[in-house]
Amino acid sequence: MNLEKLEKLKKEIYNFKNLAIAFSGGVDSSFLAFLANDLLKDNTILFTIKTDYMSKREIDEAANFAKKFSIRHKIINIKTNKIIENNPQNRCYVCKKHLFSKLKDEIRKFGFSNLADGTNLDDLSEYRPGLKAAEELGVFSPLKNLRKKEIREFSQLLNLPTYDKPSYPCLLTRFEYGYKFSKNELKLIEFAENLLIEQGIKDVRARFDGKSVKFQLNQKDMLKFLQNKDFNNIIKKLNDKFNGNIFMDLKGLKGDVLK
Repeated sequence: MNLEKLEKLKKEIYNFKNLAIAFSGGVDSSFLAFLANDLLKDNTILFTIKTDYMSKREIDEAANFAKKFSIRHKIINIKTNKIIENNPQNRCYVCKKHLFSKLKDEIRKFGFSNLADGTNLDDLSEYRPGLKAAEELGVFSPLKNLRKKEIREFSQLLNLPTYDKPSYPCLLTRFEYGYKFSKNELKLIEFAENLLIEQGIKDVRARFDGKSVKFQLNQKDMLKFLQNKDFNNIIKKLNDKFNGNIFMDLKGLKGDVLK
């Protein structure tokens, strides 16, 4: 663990003087929020965005984290941009451009001039068009020199409950590009994922193509799910909501079994 990196990051955050953070409640933004609050005190504020395609569970977890560490926190409702209703390939860029533009207007109302997100070094090597939108709007990324693994290690060192939290991209990623989703379908996949999360399976995706729900789990969780004493009840609850095909992807989450 490179503690020099942590000290360097603290200096960078302190130099902001005031910092508003786009706060999802995930590993990265929680780590950034904790440090900013520790260093800047009342000159830190967290903003969690609420849309139709953001999981209510994650919004609640973000609120609980902020409350636990007494960090000023606001949840703001933003309407879905019409352009992404057909789930285009550039949805992440369009979405982030829309949300961060609204967020920058919002932080000014509270006297803040700097907006940051939790982008890390690993994110920069992946296909993430939303990063371009953040850059265009002048959103800072203080964690861009840290890898996810390092952020988890530092979070554990600081006793943050999020250090081992799985990454959860927004619900739009559960649909193929070009699929015109509905609010009911968003609620369906959120419901499906929560059924498993409530059983202790933290990392799960429920993909949807209009006809089928396809669960993706880590390899170690597949058998755990199938042998769960409430398995039949879980499937019945989902079937009551959706009378279609229910599958499990044997390749696992991100091709887990093929690694």
